[in-house]
Amino acid sequence: MGKDLQEHIRTRAYEIWLDEGQPEGADLRHWLQAADELSGDETHETLQELLDEDDREDEVKQRREREPIVSEAATTVPVVEITTGREPARRKIRQTEGP
Repeated sequence: MGKDLQEHIRTRAYEIWLDEGQPEGADLRHWLQAADELSGDETHETLQELLDEDDREDEVKQRREREPIVSEAATTVPVVEITTGREPARRKIRQTEGP
């Protein structure tokens, strides 16, 4: 990498760092984002966009984990109603053929 390009990346990474409020530990992300921006390759997402997308996916996953699990058996109506014959059936029983 040429010294001029390296200096441009350093300057842009510094600007990104300032824009984000000078967070600690984000130097590599800022460097890679600056390199992406200065490469002129618009087909690639910046690292920040990838991180934001990952955060959204994590949020959806956490929301799904918090939702109660309802089994299908608890929500389906039984096909067969079993009675002892002491009380009438809740549904009309159809005549069936036996063996």
